[in-house]
Amino acid sequence: MTGVARIRPLDVGDVKRAAALHGQVLEMEFLSRYGLAFLRTYYRAWLEAPEGIALVAVDHRGDVVGALLGAVDPAVHVRGMLRQHGVKLGAQIAASAFLHPAVAKDLIATRAIRYTRGLVRAVTARFGTSVASSSDNTTDPSVAELTHLLVRPEWQGSGIGRELVEAAVSMARAGGRDDMVLVTTPDLAARGFYERLGWIADGEMTSKS
Repeated sequence: MTGVARIRPLDVGDVKRAAALHGQVLEMEFLSRYGLAFLRTYYRAWLEAPEGIALVAVDHRGDVVGALLGAVDPAVHVRGMLRQHGVKLGAQIAASAFLHPAVAKDLIATRAIRYTRGLVRAVTARFGTSVASSSDNTTDPSVAELTHLLVRPEWQGSGIGRELVEAAVSMARAGGRDDMVLVTTPDLAARGFYERLGWIADGEMTSKS
């Protein structure tokens, strides 16, 4: 690793590289198991939905060496993703499950009901109909959310992870949010990183994705 990375908002031109980095750094995460095409759609959806936080770190050549995803208002952001890209995301998940039995087994065991509800909301939203759900109100609208932080291995320890998090916190505050919740896997190394930045572990939750 050489040079200094620059933090800026993720744009459409970054989607392919950010998705590829996600698949490499978070290879065992469930989103990565749906394939690169799904990740590209996922990043495009995240970028285009309202109230989202999408940042990248780029080196002197413009290569993406880090990325962060979050939301100022998570509930509004998820609804926007489902409305604009939910059907395509659902189709890509189904295709991945069809081609890979292990993915299908995990999907059925852990996420089938939740994904089905999301797909129903996406279809009805696309055709101008609203569907009420008790799960729509589970996220505190006054709290921002940080869901993904990834840094290319050779750049880890360089400080760009900290810079990405600080930029996201600033965006949340600019959006009127004083609190931000971090969603991460129970990884001890990652926990130490966030605790050094001042984050406090406050229980566990099940992913809604």
